[in-house]
Amino acid sequence: MSNPKLITLNPLRALFGFVGIIIISWIFLHLLAFLGVFLALAYPMWWLFFPQLTTCIPCHALTPGSTCPFCHRAIDKNNLRPTLLSAVFKNALLIFFVSIVSIGVVYLESRLLMQLGYPSTPKTAEFVIPPKGQYRLEEIFPLKLEIIGLTTPINAVQTDLSFDPRKLQVVDISTQDSFANIFIQKEIDNERGYARLTGGLPNPGYFSDRGLFGTVYFKGIQPGIVTVDYLDTSLVLANDSHGTNILKDPPSVSYLITPEKVSQADNQLQTALFSDQVLGAKTQSDQLIFYSDSPVLGAKTSQAPTSPPSFLTRCLEFLSRLNDLILRFWARLFHILPD
Repeated sequence: MSNPKLITLNPLRALFGFVGIIIISWIFLHLLAFLGVFLALAYPMWWLFFPQLTTCIPCHALTPGSTCPFCHRAIDKNNLRPTLLSAVFKNALLIFFVSIVSIGVVYLESRLLMQLGYPSTPKTAEFVIPPKGQYRLEEIFPLKLEIIGLTTPINAVQTDLSFDPRKLQVVDISTQDSFANIFIQKEIDNERGYARLTGGLPNPGYFSDRGLFGTVYFKGIQPGIVTVDYLDTSLVLANDSHGTNILKDPPSVSYLITPEKVSQADNQLQTALFSDQVLGAKTQSDQLIFYSDSPVLGAKTSQAPTSPPSFLTRCLEFLSRLNDLILRFWARLFHILPD
């Protein structure tokens, strides 16, 4: 009578063996993609200095008694070293060929992972904290929505600001001199203490060390320290076909509103300057404005906490970065890419 336990275990053993072969083959393929060309170049030198420790690949792979296509002799598992100089160079060419194929497989693998969104674009974008933070009562002052730290082009930005409406008011939001040329939302709510500006630009996006997205003009209406917070709903989206939010932790900006009130002359002067420079020139000729009159629902609600990446996600991230390392190594070695 057959043992049912052995019958049950055999398929599992075969499955684990198959998975093991795939994992070992994957590791071997990436090792060859990275070091295979060097191994091919070193193979003849290794045979020259250590012939007893050099193995002929067909002799090792084929069954005993069959003829090795490189050494042209019957295969003896007790003697696997190549005996002919031509066999040495054929082994080196075989390693070189397999290495080139491995590099091609790694390239195709990296392209597939890129289509799936791996590696994810790092969060490097930041909003600039203005150096000046003291203004007089009822003085109009700007908060420039400037972005730094870009390592990849962006094509969409959303800035959500929160402030104490008892101490501050938003006079206006200007898009003058903005790198964006399409704006879909501009929201000002001085009752709740909220402002939003949303816009962007088409492909290929925007990329620079520092860029102005817009300018929010505040007016202090009560003395004291007031804080303007960039909300968690603020976004800086990369032009990576996945819309990855690359904004780091949103900052806060603190201002001191002094009890000294602006004089009537100063108030008239700044009102005139503000009207001429902002209200009279809010947009550039190439900007498209699609502002909606409807309020933004849930505008002050923070984003839901993100769950930690799964094991599969971490593995794909590691694989994509490994592939990138291999491809960049060869690209820089042959000066295809700059350092």
